[in-house]
Amino acid sequence: MAEKVTLELPEEVAQRAHTAANRTGRAFEQVLTDWIARGAERDVESLIVPGLEYPIYTPFGNEAAAQVLLDTLKEHQAKKDDDK
Repeated sequence: MAEKVTLELPEEVAQRAHTAANRTGRAFEQVLTDWIARGAERDVESLIVPGLEYPIYTPFGNEAAAQVLLDTLKEHQAKKDDDK
């Protein structure tokens, strides 16, 4: 079911969408819908539930790779906490 939404776009974004619509022969609204859909597909962090711990699996004998992954995750979380 489609949902109607009213957005206030910055002039630059609206102009880029109009340009893309004219270039491709699609409706302005369709261009914006496609852009939003593509952005949503790339927002993988929204799939992670806050406060839930996720295991890191690595092949047996590759504990060094697991440690690198864990260290990277901790650095990323610390950076996010600092940005708040």
